[in-house]
Amino acid sequence: MQKIIFVAIALLFLFFNSSSALADSELDELPKCVVLTHCVRENWEVDDIEVLFPKAIEAVTKTPRTKIVEQTDSYIHAEAKTISRRYTDDLLLKALPEKGVIQVRSESRVGIGDMGVNKKRVDELAYRLSIIKN
Repeated sequence: MQKIIFVAIALLFLFFNSSSALADSELDELPKCVVLTHCVRENWEVDDIEVLFPKAIEAVTKTPRTKIVEQTDSYIHAEAKTISRRYTDDLLLKALPEKGVIQVRSESRVGIGDMGVNKKRVDELAYRLSIIKN
């Protein structure tokens, strides 16, 4: 019974808290992950953010099943569909030039766990960006 109550509360929290997971493109940083079992946020330290952030956008546009739904000079929000069940996940990138960082965040919209999908998405994006920049 306690497990059912815990899961119900977690799902309600995720459902009602989903809008706060999307960053305002004018804020300094992307939101921190609340549920670590289905969210990944990393800071990529870069030498030339003015060159690498557009390349990161290019890498996202070339990612299968991924569509950019909001974009500014320093922020993108993309929706990525999972392979197996076609769930929609949110992929956010934010350039922080004053810190020399590109912040990336990937989070599942539904569920408590993601079977490593978001971490894999971020790792693959980092790999593709490393190929593009060379």
